[in-house]
This record gives sequence, C-alpha cells and structure tokens, in this order.
Amino acid sequence: MNTHLEKPVVDFRYVPAVIAVIFACSSCSEELEKETTLDDTGWAFGTSQGTDPSNDSETNVQDDSDEPTDSDTREIEGWRLVWFDEFDAQGRPDPSKWSYEQGYIRNNEAQYYAVDRPENARVEGGALLIEARKDWHDGHEITSASLHTKGKASWTYGRIEVRAKVPPGNGTWPAIWTLGTNIDQVGWPNCGEIDIMEYVGYDPNHFHFNIHTDAFNHAEGTNKGTGWDVPGAHEQFHVFAIEWDAAKIDFVLDGERTFTFENDGTGIAAWPYDEDQYLILNLAIGGSWGGLHGIADEIFPARYLIDYVRVYQR
Repeated sequence: MNTHLEKPVVDFRYVPAVIAVIFACSSCSEELEKETTLDDTGWAFGTSQGTDPSNDSETNVQDDSDEPTDSDTREIEGWRLVWFDEFDAQGRPDPSKWSYEQGYIRNNEAQYYAVDRPENARVEGGALLIEARKDWHDGHEITSASLHTKGKASWTYGRIEVRAKVPPGNGTWPAIWTLGTNIDQVGWPNCGEIDIMEYVGYDPNHFHFNIHTDAFNHAEGTNKGTGWDVPGAHEQFHVFAIEWDAAKIDFVLDGERTFTFENDGTGIAAWPYDEDQYLILNLAIGGSWGGLHGIADEIFPARYLIDYVRVYQR
C-alpha cells in the first residue's frame, strides 16, 4: 500500500467564483429572515400569508393548504364567489366590510365588546385575530370583539364559508353565525338565526351547529341542530360552511355534511330564511352556555383566528 500523501494544489483561478457563491448564499439567508417574522404566539408568518404552525394534516379536500389565498383555491364548481375577505392587509379589519358590536350584548356574557380596538381585533399574519383579554380597559374587566356585516353585506341563499381556529379553555365561546337583516323590525328569533359554528371551551372535542326561529329556538327548548365530535377540535384550523337555498340549509364541516335543516313549508315561523341574513364573527367569554363551568384565568389572552371568509351564490 502506498501511504505517501501528496501536497494538495490550489487552483486560484476558481477562488473568485467560490467567494461569489458564499456571498450569494449569505444574501439568500438574510432575505429568508426578512420574509419571515415570529409573532408573540410563536407562529411563523410570511410577509403576505399566515401559516398554521401546528403543521396539521387536515383531510378536507377543499382546504389542503395552509395558504388558501390564490384564486384557484377559491373556485368551487357550480358556485360564484360574490363576497370575501382574505385578511391579507395588516392592521385594522376592513371598515368597508366590517362593523362592531359594542357593550354587553347578550346571554349574560362576561366580556365587553370594544369598537375598533386593535388589542381586541386586528389583522395579523394573514388572519383576523379576535382576542379576549382580561385587561380592565375603561373599567371593563374582560374585553373582546364582535364583528359583523350588517348594513354592509347580506345575502339570501348561497354558500358561506369560513376557515377558523378556535381558542380552548373554560369560558371561551367563539361563533360564526348569521341574523336576519330585519331583526330591528321583527326581533329575535323571528328574524332567524343560523349558527354556522359554535364552540364552548369546556367541551373541547365538539363543534355545534344550530338554527333558531320563532318556532324552533333555544329559549323554548325547541331549537334544531347537532353537535359534532372532533377530537382536539381547537388544535387546528377547520372549514365551516353552510349551503342554503329555498328548500334547506346544509351545515358542512371540513367538507362533510353534519346537519340539514329543511323548509317544512309551514311558513315564516319555522322558515324565515327567504330573506337576507348578515354575518357575525365573535368571541364571547362566559355567559349562559360558555360559562357553565366558569371562566379560567389561564385562557387569557384567548385568541380566535379567522383565515378567510368567502360567500358564494349559484
């Protein structure tokens, strides 16, 4: 065996090229660092789109990407997109699309709904963030936000689709729901209510889907709906939707129909859904349902994330 090692020879003709490659790689690394920021939840966000840090493996065929923002992903065969908010613009929610409820509104809930307060509602990292805080703002122990489209957008029939991630813990009560635009004239429940999604944090493995009308409502114990078992429901984003026409309302979770409410033809008391409804996104704390097991201090700040809202019609 020849154990002699020859002295290596360096060809200096290639040194400039090597140096150029090193600088190029360094520049790429710097650009990647600029394009990705880390917010205080520990989520990494790109400059234009939010991503789900849990790297979950959702099986929903309509939502197989963490960045469902290009026009192709919005297209659904047989439906026409008529209204949407992708929450791409950092800062306050779009005031041309959203208004706010203010005060203590319903259900003996503990939160005060603040108006246009970034601590409670803001667009951040490609998502709408509704945050409930125990911060004693203006003398209110707990603050949160409730955004709605009343007076700005409403629909009769169609598909309303929302991709969202709910906050866990005793006391949280996030919802996606609609009310009839005639509520000021006829009152609740005559106006009709559609609960596209409700979640109560003390029941962490279930989503709930309901309707409320004059004939069928929770005040009378006659409301129609269902609960749906979803282990670890709060751990990842889900797509909630209704498909609504003159005959029925289908409730859809991650592409699977969970409940259907049919028009029985008996009139407006049972079916007030031939009139416009507007959309509400809110995070309640406590109250007659969400607070049945108390309000845990450790839930604060409770963060409800909405990736997008899309409304389709035939």
